[in-house]
Amino acid sequence: MTNRKGGGSAQYGSLPFAEAISFFRHKQSIPTERWADLWQHAHNRSFMVAGAMQADLLADLRQAVDDAIARGTSLTRFQSEFNAIAARHGWAFTGPPAWRARVIYETNVRQAYNAGREAQMAASAPHRPYALYRHGDSLQPRAHHLSWDGLVLPLDHPWWRTHTPQNGWGCKCKKFSLSEADLKRLGLKVGQAPALEPVAWVDNATGEVHQVPKGIDPGFDYRPGSLAQDNQQLRQRLQQRPPLARRLPERPQIDSVFSTVRGVDANGLDRLVSALPQESREALATFLQHSGVKTLILKQRELSAGSKAARAIAGEVAAYLYKPLAGIGRYYTSLRASRTNGFTSPAYRHVVVKAGATARLARVEMAAVLQVAEQMIKESVERTGPTTYATLNNTGTVQLHWSVSSALRTLGDDAAMLATWLHELGHQLHFQIGREAPPTQRRFTTRYSWSNKEEAFAEAFAAYLLAPEAMRQYDPLLAQWLANAIQRGIDTAKETP
Repeated sequence: MTNRKGGGSAQYGSLPFAEAISFFRHKQSIPTERWADLWQHAHNRSFMVAGAMQADLLADLRQAVDDAIARGTSLTRFQSEFNAIAARHGWAFTGPPAWRARVIYETNVRQAYNAGREAQMAASAPHRPYALYRHGDSLQPRAHHLSWDGLVLPLDHPWWRTHTPQNGWGCKCKKFSLSEADLKRLGLKVGQAPALEPVAWVDNATGEVHQVPKGIDPGFDYRPGSLAQDNQQLRQRLQQRPPLARRLPERPQIDSVFSTVRGVDANGLDRLVSALPQESREALATFLQHSGVKTLILKQRELSAGSKAARAIAGEVAAYLYKPLAGIGRYYTSLRASRTNGFTSPAYRHVVVKAGATARLARVEMAAVLQVAEQMIKESVERTGPTTYATLNNTGTVQLHWSVSSALRTLGDDAAMLATWLHELGHQLHFQIGREAPPTQRRFTTRYSWSNKEEAFAEAFAAYLLAPEAMRQYDPLLAQWLANAIQRGIDTAKETP
């Protein structure tokens, strides 16, 4: 978090100190393709930046982080150095530069500080044998982290092995050592460790499953600075691990999904996308891979601006989107939650889709979805849709479908939600090509397409992905234009950091 006095330091101590510097400098630089290629304690021995595979690139990034830890370099200065390093090495990293630099800076500086504090606490353990968990100063705290605030346990209690801060992306919780005299002075008592509740976390890219304590972000359930395998063993393990491309399941890569609905997740979307026509499947997977666009699936009450339900998930949404908690609501809430099925913005790199609490993607029959989409395109072009609307100039009437989503809603709300997701992704691709208007001579339309050029594109995009052959048959001009637009959007995403 940016320092309120303008320094931008991620430390919660006042000055760099020897133990923190030593912790970082004893790490080895390990090129990795993804953050999850190193797990838990391996981060104690390794410096990595996901996607930084070149040794000279990793060395420059490491030096910049070293300066931040040893010299107290501000976040603003680090962001400038990060941009210069990426440009110098031609590194096409994923995500916006500002948040990528912030994640690298804050995670490394804060964990080095925590590891240094762990070394100090271990040295003073005979005199200060207890540890106190303190929640960070967050206006929208993680519920579990807040519940641990004030907990006192023996310094050597097993609970600290998995719950020593930092306990997630952006977590600012702290751990302090205490003596018997401190306990009496502060009126504290040694408590009981909360029961561990392991939760299965699936790496959506590889299908690998990890057990993570509830309330801890995946990969953060370790104690900074605690013992791990030695560096040579770590290098051997990474060298023996098959390349990422060989570990990936053969399915379209849905980068990630944040869902509060049990029946809607990345695996469910993968199944539906896998049933799309091959050209649609490949185009969508490529765009998602290079654009980094994420997906939020939320219930209506969680979309409602200012609601208790919206506030309850604020911390998790902020961590998922790599955004600060302050003002996070503007990225996923709406004043018209009851009237919207989904939304996005040029300022986002994600889409938001509304789902009912009982939604289940497993109920969606893709064969029926594709058949309805083909029929909907035919009826839209021939103006034989189910509803009669006045033309925009009020000179007559026309029969159309209201939207692609409404057409699929004949198969149920779950199928309509798929159309909404594709529609919102269409907006994101449209932003990539400068929101160019579809050709005026197009024949395909829905009533919702009349809203503006943005909705016209998103509707056509969703219909085309569901039934590209039908679009080519009934509106070849629009089909060709969309194919070119999608390729331009993918090319732009590849070139945009």
